Amino acid sequence: RKPALGGFMVRSKQTFSTIIFAGGIVRPRMTLNLAGERCSEPSASRFPMLCKSSVGSVGLSFEAITSRSSADLVDVELPLEKQGWYHGSITRIEAETILRLLRQGSYLVRNSESTKMGYSLSLKSARGFMHMRIHKCDDLNAYILGQFSKPFESIPGMLRHFSINRLPIRGAEHMCLLHPVIAQLL
Repeated sequence: RKPALGGFMVRSKQTFSTIIFAGGIVRPRMTLNLAGERCSEPSASRFPMLCKSSVGSVGLSFEAITSRSSADLVDVELPLEKQGWYHGSITRIEAETILRLLRQGSYLVRNSESTKMGYSLSLKSARGFMHMRIHKCDDLNAYILGQFSKPFESIPGMLRHFSINRLPIRGAEHMCLLHPVIAQLL
């Protein structure tokens, strides 16, 4: 036991486990339990998130949020044109305008400006915007993201995969596709 901030003596115990969502998606769960004794009064106003019960326990718990994951928002049964995150023929600049005020990890798919029948994945990262080409590999009848991804039967299948797994793109290898940006009909 060591003196903690605000005059509490704190013992902690961390528990790690996993939650399995529909579709076999595995997410970590972490719970942190603190047990402590109040040593002085001033900490209550400085650290209101530490709650002292009548028996002197301090508790703080983090539970996994069970909201729908990004992978759940990609229906691999729907064709690309019916997906909400497919924006069709918008430019790179229009994609950046849409993504500008959104969170890191937000993404959309659009038609490529440089190749006919091609597509681009536009993503907001910590470093700004990234635009990755989605290639149709006719030999395999499959789609490839950038140059090094494994082939996928469909673009929705590819996006579902990268909603769970990291992107194989230099500069974005730490990222997954987190927040699909649904097209707004005008």
